Amino acid sequence: MTDAAIPRPPRSTEGGGPAAARPAATVVLLRPASAPGASGPEVLLTLRPQSMAFGGGLHVFPGGRVEAADGDPRILGRAVGGDAHRVGAIRELFEEAGVLLAVHSDGAPVGSDDRLAAELPRLRSALAAGDLDLVTILERHDLRLPTDQLVPIGRWQTPRAYPRRFDARFFAVELPAGAVLDLDSREVAGHAWLTPSAALAHMAAGRIQLWPPTSSTLQRLERAPDIAAIRAGLELVDGLPFTREKIGAGLIRLTGGSAFGPAGRPANTILVGQDRIVVVDPGDPDEDFIDLIEAEAAALGGQIVAIALTHVDPGHAAGSIELQERTGAPIYVGPSGGASLSWAVTEVEDGATLDPGDMPLVVIGTPGHRPDHLAFGLPDTTILSGDALTDRPTLVMPPLGNAQAARRSLERIAALQPARIIAGHGPVISDPPAAVGVALEALKA
Repeated sequence: MTDAAIPRPPRSTEGGGPAAARPAATVVLLRPASAPGASGPEVLLTLRPQSMAFGGGLHVFPGGRVEAADGDPRILGRAVGGDAHRVGAIRELFEEAGVLLAVHSDGAPVGSDDRLAAELPRLRSALAAGDLDLVTILERHDLRLPTDQLVPIGRWQTPRAYPRRFDARFFAVELPAGAVLDLDSREVAGHAWLTPSAALAHMAAGRIQLWPPTSSTLQRLERAPDIAAIRAGLELVDGLPFTREKIGAGLIRLTGGSAFGPAGRPANTILVGQDRIVVVDPGDPDEDFIDLIEAEAAALGGQIVAIALTHVDPGHAAGSIELQERTGAPIYVGPSGGASLSWAVTEVEDGATLDPGDMPLVVIGTPGHRPDHLAFGLPDTTILSGDALTDRPTLVMPPLGNAQAARRSLERIAALQPARIIAGHGPVISDPPAAVGVALEALKA
C-alpha cells in the first residue's frame, strides 16, 4: 500500500508539543454473513462524505468523541458495568447509524418489538441535533444500556504530529435482533456490510480506503467466526507492565503496554543494533510504548533506521505506523504482506538481506501462521522466529493459516541449526531442536 493512497490530516506546524488526545469511542457492528458461501461475521463500514475535513472519503466504523455527559451518573446507573467510553460508543452508534443498543425493563432489546421502533428515527434526529439528551431518552422510556455486551478489541491514538488527536477505544458488538439502520446523511455518504477479509481485499484493490486503525481491526477479526470467539480470544488487555531485557550485545527485548494478540500476550519487540538500530515487531500502537522504544534507542546513542515485521498481524505490526511517523524509518514485510496494511511498506523476499543497521538480517521465508510470515537470521546464528516458533504451539487458523506450510517452516528453521531463537512471544528459546520437535508434534495433533 502506498502512503499516497491514505488521506492524511494536515500536520501541525506549531511548536509547544503535541495536542492533547481527546477520548473517543468506535463501534464495530457485527451481523452474520449474508453472502452465499461466506463465513464469519460481516461488519458495518460507513463512508464519510468527501466534504468532511477529517477523513473524508474513507470507510470507517461508526464512532466519535466521548462527551462529558456520557459519564452522567444517571446514565451509568442504567448501564451494566459501563463507563463513559462504552456509553459514548452506544450514543455515537445511535446518532450515526440509528441503532440503539438498549434493553427494556423486561430485558427485551430495543428493535425486537414495536414498542419503541417507530419513535427511533425521531429520537435519533433529536439526539444528533442536541435537542434531546441520552439520559432523557433512557429515563422516559425506562431503558438500560447493556454495556457489558461491548467487547473492547483495540485502542488507537492519532499520531502526535497532527493538530486534531483522539484516543479511541474500539468495541465489537452484535447488531441487535430487529434493528434497522437509519444513517445520518450529514456524516454518512454510504455504507457496506462486508466480512473482514472482503473489506481488506477491497482496500488492496483500491475500491475503498481505510485508516490504519480500521484496517488493523479488520485484520484482528479475520480469524474470528463469531462474537463469542472475539470475546474469548481478541479482547484487548490494556495497561500491561513494560518489561525490558538485554539479550546480548546489540539485542534488547521490550514487551508490555497493550496486547493485540490472542490471549492477551504482548509480542516481543526487538531492538537490533546500537548505532543504527532495526526495530523488529513493534506491535503495540500506544504512544507510551513507542516512547519506550525511542528512549531505548536514545539511551544507546543510536538511531532507528528501519522497522522489520515478522508478519503483519496487528499484534506484531500495529505500532509500526506510529514509529514510522516519528522516525521516517522504512517498514519491511514479507511477500504480499502489504495487501493487508493501509500504510507504506516495502515487501522483501526469502533470502534477501536487510542491512541498513549495525547487524544484517537475513530474510527467511516461514509461511504457515500467515502466508507473509518471515523469520530473521542474525550473524551469530540467532533467529528471530516471530510466530513460526514460540513457547506455545504454532497458531494455525483459517483463513490465513496453513499447517503444512507451518511444518515445512519449522523444519527449515531446524535445518539452519540456530544457537538460540528469540520468539515472537515468551522467553528466549535456548534449545531450538527440542522446541522445534515439540512444535512439530503439536501440529501433527
